[in-house]
Amino acid sequence: MNSLQNIKNKNFINNNEQSDNIEDQKKNGNPIINEEINENEEIAEIDEIAEEELEQDENKNMINNEESQNSKNQGEESQGKIEKLFIFLRTGFSWRPIPTINTTTLCLEVTGILFVLIGIIIVSLSNKIVEIEIRYDNLENCKVITNSENSTCEVNFTIEKDMKKNIFVYYRLKNFYQNHRRYIKSKSNKQLKGNVMGENEIKDDCDPIILNKDIYLGVKALNGTELNPDGVAHPCGLIAKSYFNDTFEIIKQGGNEEIIILGNDIAWKVDKEKYHDSPNYSSHQWMSVEDERFMVWMRPAALPDFRKPWGRIERDLSEGNYTLIINNRYPVKSFDGEKYFILSTVNSFGGKNYFLGILYLVLGGISIITGILFWFGYKKYNMEKSQKTD
Repeated sequence: MNSLQNIKNKNFINNNEQSDNIEDQKKNGNPIINEEINENEEIAEIDEIAEEELEQDENKNMINNEESQNSKNQGEESQGKIEKLFIFLRTGFSWRPIPTINTTTLCLEVTGILFVLIGIIIVSLSNKIVEIEIRYDNLENCKVITNSENSTCEVNFTIEKDMKKNIFVYYRLKNFYQNHRRYIKSKSNKQLKGNVMGENEIKDDCDPIILNKDIYLGVKALNGTELNPDGVAHPCGLIAKSYFNDTFEIIKQGGNEEIIILGNDIAWKVDKEKYHDSPNYSSHQWMSVEDERFMVWMRPAALPDFRKPWGRIERDLSEGNYTLIINNRYPVKSFDGEKYFILSTVNSFGGKNYFLGILYLVLGGISIITGILFWFGYKKYNMEKSQKTD
């Protein structure tokens, strides 16, 4: 702005001087006055154009400065917002509850009461479940020595209280460790999905049960033909070989009425989607992997004493005398095990489960007692503190 003002002042002085000279020359009658006048007018026009260009340049500079300042401010604002968002995400909510003796005691007491109520409900529902458990491996007519030896035995039992549907049939094994690491790993997931695998492809996964002769000598396919002993076992592995293959039938005494035990809808949905038989499976598989009882067995138990569902009965069973017919093929003597047949009704929490109910009762009681101890300890501390102050 100062440079523009200086140019204007100089032009103004020059113009005044030139005007005075022109007036003097007009009075003296100089013949070249017209040419000089024209030159002066051209110079004046050039000066005006220069002034306008300078003003435009300065206006542009001012606009650019304002725009740069605005963009800088916007950048600082966005940077500040990003930093605040980062701090919020890192630290979470700024609100932090401050526990007091009242709120702590209240939380403990409410939690304890809820746990006790849930425990009472579970124990009460478990008491309403009708369950019959029969051990049969120790009976004289139900003893088995080897897996290839079949023995059918009968066991009479009595239902003392009507059992409402749905009724589940379970088998129980004791002293059988399905949670052993080598046992759990001994299977081929690719084979169980329906793929026909070669010996080298399953060797690492299924070791030591790889070939049909590793299952047992003379093992037969599902269509009844004897399998090649040196052929690949399908399914392979320790879990499949140790499959629980006892079967059960129930007959009501008096009318010889057979109770139908269904073997479907006992496996997990994810297992049903995963297990598939291979093409033409009946000629080279010794076991159908789509059998839900096989799927249940292939899911290892966490403890050595476990029960697994074997079937379900979709009708009521009235009180009375019944006969259990067992096709007894599963040996347990080699590992000092025990076998049980279980017939049980179910509720919203499943079968009879006193452990869960007692666990809720114990935790609820601990929570209530802890809340009471906190309260009395706090009151005692305040009383001693006030006495020292007095």
